[in-house]
Amino acid sequence: MQTYAPTRAVTGRRRLVRDLGLAVVIGLVGALAKKHLDFHLGIPGHAGVGWIAVLISGRLVNRRVGMAAVAGVSMGLWSVPVGLGHSLGYNVALYGSVAALLDLPVLRRLTGSGIFGATTAGLLVHVAKFVFVLANVWLSGTVRNVELYGLSSALVNHVAFGAVGGLLGWGLWRTGRAVIARFHLRTGKVRRGSW
Repeated sequence: MQTYAPTRAVTGRRRLVRDLGLAVVIGLVGALAKKHLDFHLGIPGHAGVGWIAVLISGRLVNRRVGMAAVAGVSMGLWSVPVGLGHSLGYNVALYGSVAALLDLPVLRRLTGSGIFGATTAGLLVHVAKFVFVLANVWLSGTVRNVELYGLSSALVNHVAFGAVGGLLGWGLWRTGRAVIARFHLRTGKVRRGSW
């Protein structure tokens, strides 16, 4: 009797579809984090902690090149149904471009290098978001909280909240790894009596 073993191409396509699906879900979770962790405090950058944590942990979980950009574009596409405000094009451009930075070789290595690297990557992504918003304000002439709060103070906030988001993202990833390791033996079976 002959058995069917998937070819390398079929297995590769399955992995690609799995990674794309995971990136779309990461984008949805990022949009939900942005929506529900924005407390409208009038402090620029405070809502970045949640969505940056999701993108950093997503980068660590889904290491395929290009998937951080897919997660960012997905976050922008989910922004309208979730209710983030701004236009669809603005959100896709904003979150897609800043998340794509995580696919750069330097930030890929930095994110995966440990707690300091993930914190630094979160900081850099949030500063890139600050520059994007600042460029949009400059080009469109609209007034934002960034201008009312003060540019230097807003930049400091984006640095701080970005670093916290990167740290939180690394912590979420490490916690997830520990939970999975706790409940799986090397053979992949669930341990009994783990609680």
